[in-house]
Amino acid sequence: MDQNIAPFSVALVVDGYSTGQFYPKAIREKGLRPVHVSSGLEKNSPGLEVYVTGALDQMRHDYDAMFQGWNDIDELIASLAAIAPCCVMPGCEMGVEMADLLALRLGLPGNDSDTSHIRRDKLAMHDTLAKAGLPFLASLATASIDEALAFAAGLDSWPVVVKPLRSAATEGVRFCRSAFELREAFTALLGTFTQFGDQNALVLVQQCAKGREFAVNTVSRDGRHILSDLWAYEKIPTPGGAPLYDRTQLVRTLDQKSRAMIGYAFQVVDALGIRIGPAHTEIMLTDQGPVLIESGARPMGGAFPQDLIRESVGHTQVQWAVDSYVDVEAFAVNAGKEYRPTHAMCMKTLISTQEGAIQAIPAIALAARLPSARYGNFIGAFSKGHVPRTVDLLTSPAYVCLYHQEQAVVDADWAILRELEIEAQNELFEMSPGDASLESQDDWFAHVPDECWLKPEAESQRDADVIWRALGLSAGERVLDCPCGDSRIGLHLARQGAIVTGVDLNPRFIARAGERFAEAKISAELRIGDMRCLSDKNTFDAIVSWFNSFGYFGIEDDFQVLLHFADALRPGGRLLIEAPNRKGILGNLVRRQEAETGKQSSVLWDEVTERLITHLTVTGPDGECEVKSGVRMYSIAQYRLLMQLAGLRLEQVYGEELTPFEETSRRMIMIAVKPKS
Repeated sequence: MDQNIAPFSVALVVDGYSTGQFYPKAIREKGLRPVHVSSGLEKNSPGLEVYVTGALDQMRHDYDAMFQGWNDIDELIASLAAIAPCCVMPGCEMGVEMADLLALRLGLPGNDSDTSHIRRDKLAMHDTLAKAGLPFLASLATASIDEALAFAAGLDSWPVVVKPLRSAATEGVRFCRSAFELREAFTALLGTFTQFGDQNALVLVQQCAKGREFAVNTVSRDGRHILSDLWAYEKIPTPGGAPLYDRTQLVRTLDQKSRAMIGYAFQVVDALGIRIGPAHTEIMLTDQGPVLIESGARPMGGAFPQDLIRESVGHTQVQWAVDSYVDVEAFAVNAGKEYRPTHAMCMKTLISTQEGAIQAIPAIALAARLPSARYGNFIGAFSKGHVPRTVDLLTSPAYVCLYHQEQAVVDADWAILRELEIEAQNELFEMSPGDASLESQDDWFAHVPDECWLKPEAESQRDADVIWRALGLSAGERVLDCPCGDSRIGLHLARQGAIVTGVDLNPRFIARAGERFAEAKISAELRIGDMRCLSDKNTFDAIVSWFNSFGYFGIEDDFQVLLHFADALRPGGRLLIEAPNRKGILGNLVRRQEAETGKQSSVLWDEVTERLITHLTVTGPDGECEVKSGVRMYSIAQYRLLMQLAGLRLEQVYGEELTPFEETSRRMIMIAVKPKS
């Protein structure tokens, strides 16, 4: 600890949100007392004020005191001076200028308040780099679309970037690939307000840097800079929009280009006047070398799991930032440490292509199956019961942290999450129906008449033959038929030598199945049971789910069924699921008269929930009633992903009667295998 700092001195944190929430613990570890100061910027933005109010309430017990809702800066400074703080540090972007001002007025170490604006204003940043002779991006701030178009034409290179002068988290950023897109983005941004309450009276139009983007996180003291941690961004371009954050990966090895980029980052923070504390500098590594995107005189945002960063890197940027303010000896020791993270780490920012109310968040259960998944943040989506369409970082509904010693494991898990985003949005966030006509009953299957579940008796032998060939069954193998109905197929499998276990929720079906086996004088185990509650372990050589018997429940329960199937199979065991082919039947949805029951049914497709909705009039003990059934129609890609996460490998897909599968096939017969190891 610096000699002039007494034990239990006060350390001020300005706007300790985002990663700033981790300052109190780091401050207390140094034997100091954290005190929070609100910059007051939240007063300029109703949305931000709501966020700040909630955040302050959550972290109230983390600080010894909080200064908020002040109206007079001089009175605030007098109150702060009375508690004799030893340092002041910004917790996030909105606290940068206030921290500089308080350091000046309280006589504490800090960055020059007269140059605070160049650490917030993106045009001023690049103008400063240009004057320092460092690589920069050509930029123009203007309220004139004609000036913007002329500037873009002068660059002679598309795309160009449109963004606010003062913002964060890709807010308002648009990549424009034509004059038309530039005009559209410029007009949409001009005059609006940022999340911090700043009006976009001018719009920044900027040269687009092309290459790979990195975040260089540094800590400084007395103008000496050290690398804390290095991250690589991967973003997904969108037509005429902001690039969407996909994954942010911890860089573990510093090659020659990385070291040159870090050296450039040190020059950037020098030029911007960052002489003490943390900096988060985003740099594009182009073919011509590194060039600044933007820099912030605060810790990297995102609230990444600090315990994992500390385990892999050996420290966090927040810890080292506190050292830079209060402990020169610790700073010197930190400067001499070699950068060598021990684990791969990836923050997967989830992307929602849909918007609306959600029924559940299956992503939590699915991500938990990934070997490297360590953390997830779904609080926003969970508390709101709603997901927005992702257009920037602020509208991402959740993130998952992947962490493992092996980079290949992290990469494989990221690839699964990315494929879920592309192929299976509902498997991440299960959407609610678009309107009331598309709602279904949770237990609809308990109200459908028995005769609707059963195929004609004459087809049973043929179906059993198809199953036998598809699974490559041999006499003596143990087969689970679930749900088995009245076991008209299971009996034929048993006659061919299979040892059959039948499970069905309907006691009438199980009773009839027992009669069938008794009449045939063949033994079988028949159980009344729910496929969501199977408890068999490593028991069966094969499992059969025949005639559209999957997709009855919510996605999490459907996945639970697959998990139980996987548990019930022996290593090397096979699972057969027969289901309608979504693409093959969606063109044939018509209102029809049911020939067998004489009842009217309406069949509808809900594109949002991916369910086939049937409104069926049935006759029960209390007379006629309407049953609203909803079978989820998974695509092959979705089945494959769910099976993979359940520990199964989809090996073969056939059409009906084991014909080659085509997009126009009406049915699909899928064979999955439980790996032997």
